[in-house]
Amino acid sequence: MMTSHPLGGQAPTRLLIAALAALLLVACGKPEADAPGASQTAAASSDKQSSADADAAHDPCSLLEPKEVEAALGGTLVGAPYRFEKTNRHFGPAVDGDACRYEGANFHFIEVEVEWEGGAQQMNMYGTVQGLLNQNMKGTLKLADGSELAGEWDEARVVTCCTFLAMRGDQLVTVNIAGSNATLEQAGGIADAALKRIDKALQVDTAKGVAAAIARDATRPKERDPCSLLSRAEAEAALEAPLTKDPVADGSKCTYAYTDNMPRTVMLDINWRHGFEAYRERLALTGQLTGKLGSAVRLSPTLAPEAVAPDPALSGPWEAASVSQMQFWAVKKDVLINTDSAGDYKRLEHARKLVVAAMSKL
Repeated sequence: MMTSHPLGGQAPTRLLIAALAALLLVACGKPEADAPGASQTAAASSDKQSSADADAAHDPCSLLEPKEVEAALGGTLVGAPYRFEKTNRHFGPAVDGDACRYEGANFHFIEVEVEWEGGAQQMNMYGTVQGLLNQNMKGTLKLADGSELAGEWDEARVVTCCTFLAMRGDQLVTVNIAGSNATLEQAGGIADAALKRIDKALQVDTAKGVAAAIARDATRPKERDPCSLLSRAEAEAALEAPLTKDPVADGSKCTYAYTDNMPRTVMLDINWRHGFEAYRERLALTGQLTGKLGSAVRLSPTLAPEAVAPDPALSGPWEAASVSQMQFWAVKKDVLINTDSAGDYKRLEHARKLVVAAMSKL
């Protein structure tokens, strides 16, 4: 079926004539650049190529060797570093992503972003985070736990629990460790190493890393109805009590109503992605996390060797777990499940049993 052209019925004819004229000019030896509009096309192509070259030169993955990040991740990378995009346009691995992710086991990651210019303005946007740092001296940073870091930076800051910013001149390196077990000291070491290489970046090809990351992403536990993790019978077995009705799903939450000498409810809230990042940030928000992960919180022993003696109730089929303000939190394969027991210790224990059953299905 034919469609009308926005310029009217004669537009296709005029375009064809113009194209033929351009071909004749080239055939007669007249440079193609002299054809109408050719100079603009050449300029646009040149600008596009320049932009692509600049993007390749400013690859955020070009400032670190994988081994420089592996120590902080606690093991070998599961694949090559890859670029990651976090804008509304796209979220996930992307060949032109503005951040670089170094991924370890269980979907843990450390993320590095670089501002090759305009870093001072970006730094000023964060302001000073009181209580986390002392930035009176160039090249040093004093953390809240009293430890002092030294680096190539003119200025360094810590934002929330897990983001380390280091600036030299007008260039800024940001290291986010929320998705890992890394410490702020290790984040500072990564930022320092990146700053030292910022004027002599490595030659890297992150395209393969992006493809591999997309393939790994497909192996994550699939997001689904939160009540579908457990059947009614499985929930009743975990609670050791009959449900009074079918579980009710509401977004990421599933609520179980049951009776245990009295009517009770337990709610599970499931975060299917970036669960470890949310878990670590939550610990910091509740005051359980200081300079090192696990320094002031009961955790399963697999999370951090410096944790206090583990609570047997926190041992289970997960990577890490904690109890905070009568809420139970557990994370596995980057999936976070938490419960709110509303001050009821009996419900807290029941919720833990439900989380054990649910985590066993991941």
